[in-house]
Amino acid sequence: MDNLAKYRGQWGGKIESGEEMWWTEPHARLFQKNPIKRALSRIRYHSDVRQFYLMHYLKRLLKQRTNTSAPPVVLDFGCGTGGVTLNLSQCLGIPITGYDIFPTQVEMANQMAAHWKSSCQFKVMDAEAKFPLKENSVDVIVSGDVLGHVPHIPETLREWARVLKIGGGVSLFTEASYSENDHSLMAKLAKDGMDMCAAVPEHISLFPKETLEKMFSEAGFAMVERKSANLLHWFFYPKDYVLLFQRSGHRSFLYYLSFVWNKILKITPFYPVPVELFRLFLTQCFGGKAYGTGYFYLLKKVS
Repeated sequence: MDNLAKYRGQWGGKIESGEEMWWTEPHARLFQKNPIKRALSRIRYHSDVRQFYLMHYLKRLLKQRTNTSAPPVVLDFGCGTGGVTLNLSQCLGIPITGYDIFPTQVEMANQMAAHWKSSCQFKVMDAEAKFPLKENSVDVIVSGDVLGHVPHIPETLREWARVLKIGGGVSLFTEASYSENDHSLMAKLAKDGMDMCAAVPEHISLFPKETLEKMFSEAGFAMVERKSANLLHWFFYPKDYVLLFQRSGHRSFLYYLSFVWNKILKITPFYPVPVELFRLFLTQCFGGKAYGTGYFYLLKKVS
C-alpha cells in the first residue's frame, strides 16, 4: 500500500518499522494556478497563528541577510512528511531543504514535493540529528513542534549554531512545560492531576521557558522575540478541555461550560477565520509576556 494513503492523517505514534509518524500535507489551494485564488489562500493560511509566526520570523531573518547575491539556504529541522516545508516554500518562493531522522517520512515528503512540482528537497539525518553540512553555511533554520521531541536540546542547539552563519537565525515553535509563575487555567488543572501535556508521550524534553532561554543563550543565540502560543487557551480551544475532562472522568461545571462554548465557537460566522484573526491580534499585543506550554521564538546567532 502506498505510504501516503496508508499513514494519511496520523499525528503521533509509531508505525510498523518503529519510526514515529507526524503527518502534514501541503495546502492544495496555495498551489492553484489562479493568482487571485492563490493570493486569497495565502491570506487564509497566514491567519493561523502558528503559520503566521513561523512565516513572519522567517521573512525577518531573510531580510537581514548581508550577502543577497547568493540564494538563501533555509533548512526545516524535523520536517516530518514535509507539508509545512512545502507550504512555507510556496509562500516565500524559495526552496527549503527538510531534514528528519525517520526515512519513511522523508520518502513521503519527497513524493509530495514531486507531486506538487516543488523544488524543495528532503533528506535523512543520522540518529544524532546532525546536518551533513559545513559550518557557517546556512542562513535560516525553521522548526515547528520538534524541539520537545529531541533527547538532548543543548546538543541540538549547538548543531544549529554550528551550521548557521553569524547573523543567521531560527524561526521556532517549541513545546514547553509550565513555568513557576504560570497561573493559567491549564497550569492549575495540571497541578490537580489533569495535565494536557501528558497526552503526548513523545514529548520527552519539555522545559519551562526560563530553562529553554538559558539553553538558547548558552548555545550562542540571542532571543529577539518570543510569543506565547497559549494566550487565552480555554477561550480559543475549549475542545481540548472537553477531551481532558472526558479522559479524566471529571464532569465539573467547567466541563459543561467548555462543551457549550466549543459548540458556540464553531457557529458561522465566528469560526474559523474571525476567531483566528482575533487570536492573532491578541497574541501580537500580549503574547510577549504570557506564559504557556508552547512558544514562538525568533533567535539570532551571535557567537
